[in-house]
Amino acid sequence: MEEKLDFLIKYLIKDIGEDIGELPVTVEEKAKVWRALCNIRKPNPISSEYLKVQDEYLQERLKKMIVVDSKDVKTLDKVYPNIKIRNSNRMGLWQGDITRINADCIVNAANSQGLGCFQPMHNCIDNQIQTYSGVQMRLECNEYMQSADYEFGLPTGEVFITKGYNLPAKYVIHTVGPVISFNVTEEDKKLLKDCYTNSLKLAVQKNLKTVVFPCISTGIFRFPRRLAVECAVTAVSEFLENDIQIEKVIFNVFGDENLEIYENYFEKD
Repeated sequence: MEEKLDFLIKYLIKDIGEDIGELPVTVEEKAKVWRALCNIRKPNPISSEYLKVQDEYLQERLKKMIVVDSKDVKTLDKVYPNIKIRNSNRMGLWQGDITRINADCIVNAANSQGLGCFQPMHNCIDNQIQTYSGVQMRLECNEYMQSADYEFGLPTGEVFITKGYNLPAKYVIHTVGPVISFNVTEEDKKLLKDCYTNSLKLAVQKNLKTVVFPCISTGIFRFPRRLAVECAVTAVSEFLENDIQIEKVIFNVFGDENLEIYENYFEKD
């Protein structure tokens, strides 16, 4: 892996024209530098040689991780026997890194630019998904955004789909949640629900059966977490009411605080 990282870093330094000084020594440090360079790289064409080595590195990395199959995530009705939420037998809750779950599709909480996070090593889900899928995803996102010709970027609540590339998930649906500046409005709640509903509509169109959602808009977009859970679960439950194709929708959380909010919602509501 170290030799592959050396090649990838040197390629990107030359490709981007970024001077980082002396190369790092440890594999962990090299992995961070490679990720940072990927983050700042614009969606320009790249050589097949780079993609070959990158894919080999990412697949080796993935083999060392514990990949969770979406089929093994228990449905809500099994975990919360007293739950009153409709269609809880087709929804699940899972805590972990969304880039290591095997599903037909995961959803990316994107920004309106639609090209992924350009901030080096930022801890947002957009950064994680774009990094570990490989640079091909940013290139495909760019193709879509160019063809769609959005004047002001991807509209809030709208969606588009790309391949998952080096992720366990086959596809990634990208959506932009609402940004909260002051109080949450009814329009904000509608737009957040649109992120979930439109993602599921697109999944149905693509004949996908398992979909994993992160906590959309609850990070730097500042949507209140408890209210976001209510919007998310309501939108998914209502969609499943009139759909028979989707087999399982999983709500993914990473931190303990979001997990507790979801658990309290399911246990009490």
